[in-house]
Amino acid sequence: MLLKTIILIFGLTACAAVPSSIVRPCDSIPCIARHLASQSACNPNVRGSVPSEYTIRNFRFDTPYFNATYIDNDLVIRNHDKCFVSEFYYNVATQKAVLSLDCPLLEFQSTRTVVQHYSLREDLTYNYSYHGTYPMVRLTSTMPLTQPFDMCRAFTFADVTALPRYHINVNNKRTANFLSRDETFLNIFERETFFWRGRQLARFFINSLICDFGCDF
Repeated sequence: MLLKTIILIFGLTACAAVPSSIVRPCDSIPCIARHLASQSACNPNVRGSVPSEYTIRNFRFDTPYFNATYIDNDLVIRNHDKCFVSEFYYNVATQKAVLSLDCPLLEFQSTRTVVQHYSLREDLTYNYSYHGTYPMVRLTSTMPLTQPFDMCRAFTFADVTALPRYHINVNNKRTANFLSRDETFLNIFERETFFWRGRQLARFFINSLICDFGCDF
């Protein structure tokens, strides 16, 4: 039903202006919620807010480039409530829906455990505390129009538009020597980190503020 509606909107737009396969039905949260609900089983009766600060007990992610696993213990996330919808459209030609969030000044703080993996030898473990502030993180989720929308399975690309401001406290010299100060490596690290973080951030925001898909964060 939604796809037929989109095609109708597309047809009216094409008659009135230069034809385009991109349809932007609306930009308000209530309207976006109605569109998502009409094409899925999500519940638009959400709590209507995102906490300015909340804690995840353990957040684990892998960084293949560095052959390492990271565990953020008691991860505190701040300013998630400042995210906002920056793009919402349907592409009739490719049969895709795109929903993007811009998140300014996201903060992450935790006691971090790093497990460094090696071939033919045991892992080494390091620990340090960190607090990072990100000027802007852009989250873009894509879903097919040919199936019911499912944010719990949708891929979310996280674009870290600028390197974060970091405050790090190390526990010992061994850990200090382990941490690199090369910003080239930091850029790679952040891209790998947010490959995992992006899904949690998008799902939590959308399920809390727009339409609840019942995702496990």
